[in-house]
Amino acid sequence: MTEVRLHDVELVPEHTLGSPADDEPLRGRLTFGWDVLPADHEGVPAQWASYVKATPDREYRQLLMVCSFRPETPAGKGAFRHASLGVALSTPDGPARPVARLIDPGERTRPVVGSGMGMSFTVKAGLLDVGVEKPPGAGPERDEWIVRGHGASQPNPQWEFRRVKSFPLVGDHPVAALVELVPDRLNTAAVLVTAELEHRSRGIRRYRARLAPSPHAIVLAG
Repeated sequence: MTEVRLHDVELVPEHTLGSPADDEPLRGRLTFGWDVLPADHEGVPAQWASYVKATPDREYRQLLMVCSFRPETPAGKGAFRHASLGVALSTPDGPARPVARLIDPGERTRPVVGSGMGMSFTVKAGLLDVGVEKPPGAGPERDEWIVRGHGASQPNPQWEFRRVKSFPLVGDHPVAALVELVPDRLNTAAVLVTAELEHRSRGIRRYRARLAPSPHAIVLAG
């Protein structure tokens, strides 16, 4: 089992037309960590192990990353609404780029109970009467995604995180990619994290994580 060390990340507000000029960076609300592991590391998904064994002439690394979202604090207002983690895989020279052959998760879900409420419309004496009705068996559970991955077999995979009913966007969210390396090159991954927080008084604000060094380059092999 791999333990990823998390580091505090500063969230810098993105200033747009109409946004307050005095928005301060948020600290203590997001931590981020990563590790680069061999493709045959213990605990690798079975599908990944099979993929690696089927292509013995290629070299891979497992890039493991963790975003940890912290609850609202008196000094750091706002609840996380949505966030994204993007990775740009590259080499310093030549057109060849590493590729995230497989990503995890493709989708991570949580069961959410629906309201099951509907609207009823009746007309009485020429007047429209609007009511609320609850049909039999209302309120079934359905799976809603909280993490969704994109970009398998691409050099720029991305994951989205969102809150859903009864599941705020808090806690640790690990993601991973099986990266096919470019032979005899320095293979790196640059990471960009953005987030939307909803404030009670200021509405929705967008932030960009200040990762150092900038751009935040993770060395995969070289």
